[in-house]
Formats: sequence, structure tokens, C-alpha cells
Amino acid sequence: MRDSLPTAATLSGWLHRSGTLPCGVVTDVRVELEFKTTISKLVFLAATYSPDAPATLPRHMVVKSPLVQRTRDDYSHGELQFYRLLAPAMGTPPLVCCLAAIDDGDENVGTVVLEDLRATHDHPPWPIPPSRNRCELAIEALAQVHAQWWEAPTLGNTVGQLHTPESLTSMVQGITTHLPAFIDAFGDALTSEGLRVYDQVFGSSLQPWMRLTDPYALTIIHGDAHTWNFLFPRIGAGPAFLIDWQLWHVDLGARDLAFMMALHWYPSRRRELELALIRYYYDVLLAHGLENYSFEELWLDYRRCVVRNLTIPIILWSRGLNPEGWWHRLECALAAYHDLGCEELL
Repeated sequence: MRDSLPTAATLSGWLHRSGTLPCGVVTDVRVELEFKTTISKLVFLAATYSPDAPATLPRHMVVKSPLVQRTRDDYSHGELQFYRLLAPAMGTPPLVCCLAAIDDGDENVGTVVLEDLRATHDHPPWPIPPSRNRCELAIEALAQVHAQWWEAPTLGNTVGQLHTPESLTSMVQGITTHLPAFIDAFGDALTSEGLRVYDQVFGSSLQPWMRLTDPYALTIIHGDAHTWNFLFPRIGAGPAFLIDWQLWHVDLGARDLAFMMALHWYPSRRRELELALIRYYYDVLLAHGLENYSFEELWLDYRRCVVRNLTIPIILWSRGLNPEGWWHRLECALAAYHDLGCEELL
């Protein structure tokens, strides 16, 4: 699949194996759009079914497959595993309906077939942020996911051993080995205050990361929850859908919030919406029955995650991403660190 387009026979086989197509076959496939991201190939297609196929099957779908073998992050588990292990228990929304999840001979790498929602949903073009209403829809989707897996007893079994101080220290040190070259590459383009913050944070005992050794309030998070990984209704009301689950893992729900707002939003917008949206998120958690987590604890965890955002520009630079892909994230992360008094958390 990585180097070819799916045929009607191939798609029929996938849907049969997944149980999505219990009877009938796909008789024709029409490719509507094909494009590649840095890591994936996406083929949007329209399918025609035989008369004996279920009438409820989507006619429009997207086939997503990896371009290359993915290098696994220290605590991410891959999109195929997400749709196999977690999605069946979560439903749609907030997930897009998965029609098939087919491995390519590797349990962590494979092809997923999802319903194509382009006719009814979209997201704002990069880098324009969504409206406040759409931000609230995104918050609702995240809170729904987080609430479902909040302190779930299966978390350790689902994703393997949870973090220890040693594993967290090793992970952060692995990232910061790139820091000297990162600083040398940009010289005085990095402010003296920014350099001071990086020296202070990564010369500390890494307490914001050590929070993950406590299972209290841990859950499954998206891991890449910028607002362009949400699909919003084109017209009228309705829920948002979360897409691109390559980086899901066990963490604090606040990690997704800090990634979405403190890493991607310029300070003026973040200052205007941040606290209100975090309160909104907390209210949605309460509506889903969570009772053992105070707003003050959420706010503290959010600030810890703001500190952790400082690793993201280093990671993106070390992977060869152009500065237009990460420089504004560096500026946003540093501004949030200062605004929220994160130095006291070290």
C-alpha cells in the first residue's frame, strides 16, 4: 500500500478482515485526492459497494499509511495500536470512525482506513487559530478522551510500564544532548533570557517531569493536540473530531492543553483565552463524573506542562524541521513560562 493506490479488491479485503464489511464487496474505488505529509501518505477515495453490502457503510474514506518505518518516541505507541487497542472503547465522536486497521507485518506500523469527513468538517488553515467556539469544541473532545481513561487500571497494561525517575531523566537527557548544538546553530538569535531559562530548566532536578511518576490523574492523551488536529463542523453546531493519533501515550490531561495553547498560541491570544478554557475543560471533566481532582491541581499540572513544552523546539530542530515550523513555538513556550511563573516549579 505504501507505494500503490488501494484497489477495490484490496479495500474489500481490509474491510472484511476488520468486520466492517460482513457481506458484499467493494466493486469500485475512485481516488479523489492523494497527498503526502512528512510521515504519511493519505488517499481520499469514494467506494461503490455491491447491493448486498450494508447500506450504512461510508462511501467516502481516507486510507492512511506510513511513508517510512516510524522511529518510536520514548513513550508513544503509534496510530495503528491506538485504533486497535483504544478506539473500539471510545466511539465516534470524538474519534473519526475507523473502518479498518491493518498491520504491514509490524504491530506498530500499518494502514488505517477512516471515514472521510471533509464534506461536513474542516479546520482553519495554518497558522490561523480557531474561534473561541471551536476552541471549546476542541476542549470538549480532549476532556471526553481524558475522562474515559482517567486513572484507568488498565493504563499500565495497555502501554507498558509507567515512568520511573530514571526513565524520565534518561528521556529528558536524551533530548538535551542536542541543546549545545541547538544553541551554537543560532547564536544570538536566541535571547540571553531564553538561554538562561534553558540552562536553569535543564540544569534542575526536572520536577515538572517527575510528576509522571505519580499515577494520580494520569490518563491517555493525544500527544499532538494542536488545533489543526481537530475537525470542526463546517456549518452549524456539532462536535469536533480528533485526528492523527501517532503520539498518544499516558500522561496528564493538562499536557494536551499546554501543547495546544502555551506552545502554539501567541501570548496575546493565550492570555485572553487560557484560563477560561482551562476552567471550561475542568467543568467538562466534572460533567463526566470526575470528582477527585481540584481545579488548583489542574492549574498546577498545566504549569508543569508549560515547562515541559521547552523540549519541543529542540526535538523539532534535531529532526531537521525548518525554523518556520518551530521558531514561533520557541517564543510562545518561553513567554508562557514567564507569564505563569514556572520558575518556582523547578
